[in-house]
Amino acid sequence: MGILYNRLLIILNEEHSDSTYYHIAITMLKHIEELSVLAINEIADLCAVSKSTISKFIRFLGYEDYWDFRYAATFRENKYSNTSNYITNVMGYMESHTMDEYVNTIKCDIEETYRNLDWNAVDRLVHDLIRYDKVAAFGLMFSETAAIDLQTKLAYNKKFIVTNINDLKQDDYIRNAGEDTLIIIFSESGKYIERYLTIDDFICKNEFEVTKAKVVLITSEEEMIHDPRVDDCILFRKTEILCTHRIIYRVLTDIIAFKYRELSKNK
Repeated sequence: MGILYNRLLIILNEEHSDSTYYHIAITMLKHIEELSVLAINEIADLCAVSKSTISKFIRFLGYEDYWDFRYAATFRENKYSNTSNYITNVMGYMESHTMDEYVNTIKCDIEETYRNLDWNAVDRLVHDLIRYDKVAAFGLMFSETAAIDLQTKLAYNKKFIVTNINDLKQDDYIRNAGEDTLIIIFSESGKYIERYLTIDDFICKNEFEVTKAKVVLITSEEEMIHDPRVDDCILFRKTEILCTHRIIYRVLTDIIAFKYRELSKNK
């Protein structure tokens, strides 16, 4: 699923159901397979709004013009031929294996992560959570749900951090963050630091080159330890068979929240 579809889903979460933008977003999602071949006037007719309203909506989504939008709207189940794609990887695995094998793979990845977890890196992050008043956590799609999960768990412990499901707002926050800010990034592949699916398939981003914030990355990609844009890493392990990060994240956020609770009580 590309960023366009994610941005349309976010509008359903954030806009009132009676709003024009909500109506346009839900209509586009219902006709997602047709968007790349429809002219702007056809989209306007489909949504029962004017062409100018569609143009404004497209700019609101972050696209410069209708052609950029239409390119991004090209629909295929696995548009980017990504072997980690949810349909290809998870649904494909479940189709070709038993449920016992599926659950056992998840169990093995959790055990492997726990056995090899760098507890010093976890402790460093927890100390940073104590030290920094301004803290944000971000990711995309499944990784963003992990950020929301961490936000909720820390809130139970009276530590309040920021997140945002809108990737454009995430980028703005990261770009403008100062030295007094801690930013936690969830990214299984680590590629959030460099690029994300958008208008031109993979477009580079420079937010992490200009931010003054301290950046801690939670990832399975060991090479990211050496990335100069990352100040610290918490690595988790996974097999190459199944993408289990969306589940492993929940275990890691439990551990982080608990360690924070312990440390904050001692403080």
